[in-house]
Amino acid sequence: MDGSQKDKLRGIISSTIIFECSLKKYTSFSIGGPAECLILLDKKDELQPLLRFCSLENLPWHVIGRGTNVLVKDEGFAGVIIVLGKEFKEIHPGESRDGKKRSLMAGAGHSLTRLSALCSDYGFSGLEFGAGIPGTLGGALVMNAGAWGGEMGQIVTEVTIETAAKKIRVTGEQLDFGYRHWQGFAKYKGQGVVTGATLLLESGAPEEIATTCRELLKKRKDRQPVHFPNAGSFFKNPAGESAGRLIDSCGLKGMRVGGAMVSTVHGNFIVNRDHATARDVLNLMDKIKKTVKESKGIDLEPEVHFI
Repeated sequence: MDGSQKDKLRGIISSTIIFECSLKKYTSFSIGGPAECLILLDKKDELQPLLRFCSLENLPWHVIGRGTNVLVKDEGFAGVIIVLGKEFKEIHPGESRDGKKRSLMAGAGHSLTRLSALCSDYGFSGLEFGAGIPGTLGGALVMNAGAWGGEMGQIVTEVTIETAAKKIRVTGEQLDFGYRHWQGFAKYKGQGVVTGATLLLESGAPEEIATTCRELLKKRKDRQPVHFPNAGSFFKNPAGESAGRLIDSCGLKGMRVGGAMVSTVHGNFIVNRDHATARDVLNLMDKIKKTVKESKGIDLEPEVHFI
């Protein structure tokens, strides 16, 4: 970005702007080069002007949420990275419809784990699977995040998206969720930002919901690496298979490339063992894919997004 573009940006954004910002501290992998510009966007009414600015100036942009399911290349990102802040974390619990169903409107910037905990406080059941899933609601929607048999597509009734020109409400068949993917978002990718959603949940006893959340959170902590930075499950589970079990059965736990390592706790996690670079991770990913293909005849597909 040149000086003129930076001045224009300062004129439309009152939120925090950081130029040449290292993305290591904004991703759970602690990997990645600098973003040309990072904006911690707190105000909803500044999103559309920002998207219009990026469009007019031909600047690429990307929303990273809490940076929990991404790998940023070592060269960084030549454009604008957006992190949704304060006003994108608002929640509005709805009234009971029939004594059983409860609606909840939530901003895309809200932590999914915290939202799951709040649901237990409200007596809203259905998001227990979100306990311990890192990242924001927005990222969980785009990825159709899930665990323990539950996923976002099962409870979402409406998603709001903002483009440079308008606000869009996506409902019904247009939602079209698939495994670890929101197919319905494809037409908006690169054009719109998920800003919030309405969830349809069940009424339940807060104590029981909280107990389930604690149990699932403990399972997650016991079965996943917590001592080294990572981006969560690295590969999607092939149909009828577990990526972690496939990798483990090939004897790949503990394999290293530079500072990147296949976790010794869970085979489907690549961890930043010692100042890993994005290139280390990509090279290790390729070795894993090649070994599993040769040994099991299965092609592993990354779940992590690359920036």
